[in-house]
Amino acid sequence: MFQSSDYLNLLQQLEHFFQDSTSRKTMAEPFYGEGTHPLNPAVLREKLPLALPAEGKPLQKLNDDITNYLSHAVKTAHPAYFNQLWGGFNAACFMGDVLTSATNTSMYTHEVAPVATLIEKTLIAKVGELIGFDNPEGQFTTGGSNGNLMALAIARHRAFPKLKQAGLFQQPRLIAFVSAESHYSFDKAVQLLGIGSDNLWKVPADADGKMDVSALKDLISKARYQGAEPFFVAGTAGTTVRGAYDPLDKIAAIARQENLWFHVDGAWGASVLLSPTHRALMKGVEQADSVVWDAHKMMGMTLICSMLVVNQRGAMMSTFSAKGTEYIFHDSEEDPTDLGPSTLHCGRRVDAVKLWLAWQHLGDRGWETLLDRYFTLAAKAESIITAHKSLELVAERESVNLCFQYIPESNRYSANELTLEIRQRLIDRGLAMVNYAELDGKVFFRLVICNNQTRLEDLEHFFESLIAIGQELDAPVL
Repeated sequence: MFQSSDYLNLLQQLEHFFQDSTSRKTMAEPFYGEGTHPLNPAVLREKLPLALPAEGKPLQKLNDDITNYLSHAVKTAHPAYFNQLWGGFNAACFMGDVLTSATNTSMYTHEVAPVATLIEKTLIAKVGELIGFDNPEGQFTTGGSNGNLMALAIARHRAFPKLKQAGLFQQPRLIAFVSAESHYSFDKAVQLLGIGSDNLWKVPADADGKMDVSALKDLISKARYQGAEPFFVAGTAGTTVRGAYDPLDKIAAIARQENLWFHVDGAWGASVLLSPTHRALMKGVEQADSVVWDAHKMMGMTLICSMLVVNQRGAMMSTFSAKGTEYIFHDSEEDPTDLGPSTLHCGRRVDAVKLWLAWQHLGDRGWETLLDRYFTLAAKAESIITAHKSLELVAERESVNLCFQYIPESNRYSANELTLEIRQRLIDRGLAMVNYAELDGKVFFRLVICNNQTRLEDLEHFFESLIAIGQELDAPVL
């Protein structure tokens, strides 16, 4: 039987956790509840009572388990959490998560998710309008990787609609094109779809990490010369490492000329469409056939909150519909109310409500303010890097990703080694969590600005801490 008092302790513990995570008192608050140093998996497994019991226990007895979990959880709402392409905390979004968990439904039929279905369709229409699509359709997915997989499947179906029945046997060799700096999810997608990784051709990127469109044209010609069938090209709006935007308008022109499905992986960077100041980065996106957009990244929604939006109504239904569904889908309308038949999923969590509530709270203007603030902070970070003698950008900043190294003066460490050592000490001391990446043999910090809890003073403290540790490590041995 539901007793509200059973859940009050959980809410109180969560309140304490988030207050610690977003504290403005000091940047020295650790990322882990029991100390600043994360435990390795073997030690953590030994420390925690993870075994499942034969006999259960009352809800009140779960408090220790909840405390253990929170004590070792990374505080991704911490103002110095820069590690991934997501972070921060949005109260309206959290309310949506609680609401949808409490009502516990799935998104396959309007019958069991009446309001959620209408909310999802409203959001797809709004996002499609921002992209510039005239008559969009789409759905929330289990992440950008899943959206890229679905887009490839739709493109393949468009090129060879009989594959649903006949399979790939004796079909032409299909070739898909992505940037050399595209997300690895495309590699997985072609493997799962039977296209094969040998047939995912990586188009070289220029010095700024953008797809080289002249190289794309050459590769398309090469594929046709070999008797293959080019059918798909993806541009990236915000690459994972550099945050670079491919020239979408130029890719779109080639896709039209060559009759290729043009997909935009905007999982990271499509949210700039919310800002009139920065939406020019997405120039040409309105000419795409499909777009992936992750609201759990720049928009700060809790994981997962991702959309696939398509500019050809009916494309999803024709690709993903199957026989034998009459027991659950009873809708015979031309534009079905049920979302289930036109997706890869059956059971699917309600992810639209949390974004809808957050949008109700912030409005268009609130999103614009948030995105513009990220770019302002990124510009400030860039100015700090370029002004300091020991810091050096390794890639030009285009959006809110900053790739840089600490350049040692002594020969105690190489720049690559120093990057890794500084990073680990920032984490161990509970000062900041920032990721690293590697390009052209250089290991460097990848600082990402997408945490709504981060303020200018947090960013300045991050660099002060990083520089102090760098100087400490690089100091000459006396």
